[in-house]
Order: sequence, then structure tokens, then C-alpha cells
Amino acid sequence: DYKSLEVLGELVKKGLLEERGGEYAITDAGRKYFDKRWREIGEQLNQDYLKVYRAKQYYPRVIDAMLEFCRDRWVSVFRLFTGRAWLQRKLGPRYIMIKSPKDVQRWLDVHGIDFIPYIHRVGSDRPDWLVIDFDAGKKVPVERTKQVVEAAHKVLSGYGIDPAVKFSGSRGFQIWAQFKPHDLLKDYKPKQLRTGRRERNFFSFYADIVRFTESRVAESLPRLTTTETAKKEARVDKVLFDASIIKPMGDVRAPYSMHFKTGLISMPLELKELKQFKFEQADPELVAKRYEKRGNEFRLEPVDGSELFKSVVEWCVR
Repeated sequence: DYKSLEVLGELVKKGLLEERGGEYAITDAGRKYFDKRWREIGEQLNQDYLKVYRAKQYYPRVIDAMLEFCRDRWVSVFRLFTGRAWLQRKLGPRYIMIKSPKDVQRWLDVHGIDFIPYIHRVGSDRPDWLVIDFDAGKKVPVERTKQVVEAAHKVLSGYGIDPAVKFSGSRGFQIWAQFKPHDLLKDYKPKQLRTGRRERNFFSFYADIVRFTESRVAESLPRLTTTETAKKEARVDKVLFDASIIKPMGDVRAPYSMHFKTGLISMPLELKELKQFKFEQADPELVAKRYEKRGNEFRLEPVDGSELFKSVVEWCVR
């Protein structure tokens, strides 16, 4: 309409837009102006589109670190538009793979802002990582969730494992570890669950490591944790150790990925930082600046898990 054209004309005069054949594009001066202006009026803007804009500014600064966790495996991508988001697993008939910064840029161009790699490589019969995902019920204060994370870290540390810690980007946290190549212990029998018989494989074993860790944490923090994923309303006051993601085609948010709901970054943390950590520290700009100073802080050194494995096998048959 006339008023819109009038506004566009004013922006062209100011050098913030350029017009070609009735179409408009932002100029470099316009980009600089918007990058300053959105910080002043952010709450008045379309929040979903602002997340996409910020993702486009953020990812080029941390891309190498995130790609380490996306290569050689399928990756799901959350795409975000006004008031709606969806998880895309395939492009046509093929599962998505992300191999380079250009691949990430292509997804950003179509509003793909949240990258969720599978926990195993294509065709692999085992997870690459042990991931313990702490999902806090809505009645659990964040301080209590942090206590659970610290307790789980202590359990694994007792077996010579120093897991990496990261914020989920929402209300939870995760700890990750990577083991040196190993076989299934011959005495391993999957923990019997109410859901019925389970296959004896690496995915079941890693899921049982999660359950074992929860059982040890529950000794020091009784009635605060659970591994029961069913009936979400029954665990509003508990922290879930979510073993359900450890399965073929199970996926998990990549370190340094943006959470599509909050716009916050799933950032690495040192254990000593956890107690004082505030969610706003995971703002994309702050994380990018931290990365530029410190580099990739989410390093997984393969460790010997043999002592932990023995304890898990013994626990499974109790």
C-alpha cells in the first residue's frame, strides 16, 4: 500500500535499503543500523524472526566446534517461523547430513537454527557418547537440578571419568563422556524394566549406565531423581535421567547449538561454574565472545570405562 511504499522510500533515502525493479534489499549500512537498533527495541520485534536473525550472526563465530559433533552422522534440524517450529529429519528421501559451514548456512537461510545430531554414526551399532540428559520437572528449582548434576558428575568421577558438562539451552543440563573402544562385558544382562524384555546391545548398555548413575545419585539425594519417562505429570518435582534418547536414531542437541524455543545456547560449562551459572549467560553474543577467547570448551577425551562397566553389570542383575 501507499504508506508502506512511503516508509520503504524513506529507508532507501537513508541508505538503509536499496531498490531494484520494485524489489528491496537491505544494505550494509542497513545491517549495521539494525544490529544496533534491535538491542534497543527487541521486545517489540517478532521474537521468532529475531532468533533467526541472531542465529545467523552467531553460528559463523562458533561453527567449527559445533561441526565436530555433526559430522559422519545424521542430524535433525528445528526450523522456526512465526509461532511455529518443526523438526526436520530428511531432505526428500534422505536423512540430513551436515558436513561443512556451507551446509549450516543453507539451513540458516531456511530458518533452521537448532541442530540435533544422532548419538551414533551412520550404520554404527553403538553410541559414540554416553549422554546423561537431566530434565527437570517444572516444580524443581534450578539449584536442585544443579545439585543432581554435581552428584552424577561425582559418581562418574569415582570411576576415573571426567565428563563434560553443558547447559541444555532451556531448563536442564547434560553431561557427556566418550569411552575408549570396548566390547560388551560377557556377563552383561540388560536391566529388567516394567516395559518388558530388552535387547542385549550397546544402546541398552549405555542406557543402563544412565540408570545406574541415577541409582547412585538417589542414595545421596533421595526422592529427587527418576528414570521413569512415562507420566510426565508424576515427575513435576523430580529430575529425570533421560535414558530414552540412548537408542538407534536417538538424538541430542549439539554443543553450541541454539535452542529454538529460548534462543539460548547449549553452552559448555566447567563444573566449578555450575553453581553460579545463570541462564542469561547463554545469550548467543556472550557465548560467541567466550568462544573467541577460550575456543572449543567441549572436549571429549576417550577414557577407560572398564571399572564403571563392571559396576553397571553387577547392578543390572540385582
